[in-house]
Formats: sequence, structure tokens, C-alpha cells
Amino acid sequence: MNMLVRVSRKSFLVLEFFNGLSALAGGIGLILNPDGKALGMNVEMLSATPFESFLIPGIVLFVVNGLGNTTGAVLTLRKHNMSAYVAAFWGFVLMVWIVSQVAWIGYQSFLQPLYFITGLAQLILAYVFVIKNTSSE
Repeated sequence: MNMLVRVSRKSFLVLEFFNGLSALAGGIGLILNPDGKALGMNVEMLSATPFESFLIPGIVLFVVNGLGNTTGAVLTLRKHNMSAYVAAFWGFVLMVWIVSQVAWIGYQSFLQPLYFITGLAQLILAYVFVIKNTSSE
């Protein structure tokens, strides 16, 4: 396995853990405090959405981005043959999550572009892994 393949795999693994664990923490915060105040948010942010509290968004954040990315990280650690595809998928899902969030509630925090970028980087690094790993076989 060449160096670019190893570096890309280790890099998307770090991003999967970062994105997954922070989504688990944020999701738990929103589930336990659906008014959002514990995370510095306000339910008035949701006025243009179908949600009256952060409970449902918190559950979705926890399950989709949190469990999805941490499961992907475990697959990457175990060197599962589909791990890069899973990492790319969850990176893309995170990007869609952020775009949807900004469309519904607007730009609220530097965390929105940060997580969009980490999702994009995760997707790109997984793609590099797939392309370079298959060309080196």
C-alpha cells in the first residue's frame, strides 16, 4: 500500500471520529435539552422549520451523523473493504445536513462551514483512497 493510500485512510478515519463523536455529543445535548439553550441555541431559530423544539433534529443528528460516522470509523479501523465507501457516503451526508440546516435556519455559527469542510474533506480523502488503492493493485 503506497503512502498516499495510508495517509488518506488515516485522515478520513480521524475525520470520521471527529464528525461522529461531535455529532453524538451535539445530538445528546439537543435530546436532553430540546430548547437548545444548553448549546447556546434558541427555539426561535426553528420558526421557519417544521420543528417546535430541537428534539427531532437532535435525534437525527445523533443517529445519522453520530452513529453513521462512528460506525464508519469502526469499519475503517477494522480495514473493512467497504470502509472508504462508507466514509465517503457519511461525508456527503454531513454536507447535505449542513446545506439543509443553513437553508432552514440560516447561517448561525462558524461550526456550519467547519462541518461542511470536514464532510467534504472526508469524502475527498475516501475517494482518493479508493482511486489510489484500486490503481495500485
